[in-house]
Amino acid sequence: MLSIAMILAVRTAAGQSAASSAAPALPGDGEASAALAKIVVATRDKGLPVDPILAKVRYALVVHASPARIVATARDMAARLEVARDALAPHPSANDIAAGEAALNYVPRDVLTRVRTATPRDSSVAVPLGVLTQLVSNGVSVKRAAEIVTSLIKHGASGQQLASLSNDVNSDVQRGGRPDDALDVRMRGLTAALAPAGAAAVAADILNTMGSHPVPGKPRP
Repeated sequence: MLSIAMILAVRTAAGQSAASSAAPALPGDGEASAALAKIVVATRDKGLPVDPILAKVRYALVVHASPARIVATARDMAARLEVARDALAPHPSANDIAAGEAALNYVPRDVLTRVRTATPRDSSVAVPLGVLTQLVSNGVSVKRAAEIVTSLIKHGASGQQLASLSNDVNSDVQRGGRPDDALDVRMRGLTAALAPAGAAAVAADILNTMGSHPVPGKPRP
């Protein structure tokens, strides 16, 4: 399973110079190399981050993917980056756009906009979108994952709290837990941390919004 740390590490796109953003050559296929370079240049010229594409290309080269497959993947990623930027308007950062592109592999565009709307104007959505991506990849439904993430943002959950929730659920699922059960248990702990004096009210508000089933017992050790 993906981890939130892996998602954010792979998708980090800020602070890169144009010189470090050149597409690598694809061994033995000059035509594919030229096509890839064109995609990277066009993406950069649109003001979009190209590091997510380059990271994927480098990984594809390590696993010996075919040049045609690499070019197709780069083209699809470039299209998703543009969709992510538009969905996260008006001023998404490079990291936000990269996280949005990753999320679009699992959720529709309107979910990105919902997360952006729920997040304070000057705050990044990279971590919330990474959490959303991981929850869905763990088997939580898109609807429930989106409702949880947006509800927690509105109730003041920090990026670290969201990331911890995501990583804890991922750990529980890897140990054989059901995604929804793991999520319910971890949510109980987080809602208590968000409002120690009124945790029950906060939890009820979040769970009512989600239409959640009752919270089960303690998480697995």
